[in-house]
Amino acid sequence: MRYSILPIFVFLLCIIPAAALPTPDEWRVLAADHQNSLTKEEIDAFISPLIMYNLSKGLIVVVVDRDGYAWYPYGVADALTNHPPDNTTLFDLGSVSKPMTGILMADAEIRGVYNISAPSDTWLSEKYRLPAYEGLPITGKDLATHRSGLPTVPDSFCLVNPASSYEDQVEESMLQYQTMSAEEVYQWLSGQELLAPPGYQYLYSNLGAAIAGDTVARAEEMSYPELFKLRIADPLGLSGTGATWTPADLDQRAIGYRAYSYPASEANLILFNEFWTAGGGIHSNADDMAVFCAAVIGLLDTPLNDAIARSQVPIAIATTGPPLLEQGLFWDILHNRDGTTLIKKAGETNAHQAAIAFNPDLMAGVFILSNTASVGGIHVEEQAIALLEKIQVKKKNKEIGVLGIHPPSPMP
Repeated sequence: MRYSILPIFVFLLCIIPAAALPTPDEWRVLAADHQNSLTKEEIDAFISPLIMYNLSKGLIVVVVDRDGYAWYPYGVADALTNHPPDNTTLFDLGSVSKPMTGILMADAEIRGVYNISAPSDTWLSEKYRLPAYEGLPITGKDLATHRSGLPTVPDSFCLVNPASSYEDQVEESMLQYQTMSAEEVYQWLSGQELLAPPGYQYLYSNLGAAIAGDTVARAEEMSYPELFKLRIADPLGLSGTGATWTPADLDQRAIGYRAYSYPASEANLILFNEFWTAGGGIHSNADDMAVFCAAVIGLLDTPLNDAIARSQVPIAIATTGPPLLEQGLFWDILHNRDGTTLIKKAGETNAHQAAIAFNPDLMAGVFILSNTASVGGIHVEEQAIALLEKIQVKKKNKEIGVLGIHPPSPMP
């Protein structure tokens, strides 16, 4: 029955105005297993080497386009049981959590609850004050474009045992995401100076992302996990996605591995606390991230459409390139030399990796979830971008073929 419905579904997508786009629940059912951008063999060429060379124990590739979505599992979710990952297996999203926080900021601003151009201190209590530079305050825009002048993380993240292995030192540092509270962060910040004036220089900051999530949650007068569920997870029907871990979630979580050296060893379980979750603590599965990818591409009718669009508007430049890399609200917006625009974000914890890359004009995207961290090594973002570029090339070649245009013959 699914295959008899699909042609009508695709036809309607092409002729009905945007207001009649499918809801997330409708799309999840009707569009399953129907992407037509990449074959399994084409995906294999990019992904199989990661498994073959032990760069990932297991991962899932999600491909989304106008026709639907499909997910493709590789390797194992648990090396001890050899159980493969599936569409319900949970993975840490790492910094892919950040653009979700950006969408929350845009949504709150549209509803008049938040203002990304206002000083972020506006939503903090009297006892908390962020550092300023010669009277120039940090704004939500500065936080969301990594131009706050704040360091990547507080100094305490560097307090690791020098006698520990590199792998253990990385996890000792990352454990701060679980143990360092908002109170401790703001107390530490009260005695700090900014590394640069707000708005002046791109300095990637997980700390800034956490503060962005904390301030928008305070503006909404609820916790970040409550806000995430109310404004993103529930409207998009992301039942397997959350900003806190339940015992049931942990049972569905892929075992994490750290590939900082060979052979990859099992990672310790580090659960981001409420303050740090906005910058890296959200988790999800392949089915939910197919829906999220479709939503940010513009394939769905959701209450978040305006906020999603606003989050993708370039408001700062990260690097002039070429290629030019701009920033939306925690989105990386890459303008390639061939004229295409690619929006992306990568994430990583001590145990997992995630990456999203999509072309809003082509309305196609790729999402990859991996249960193996790299920390400075090969990141699945490279594969997500490569697969998206493969889709773009196929699309361009098809257009050339339809127009009857042929490349010039080689010189004799």
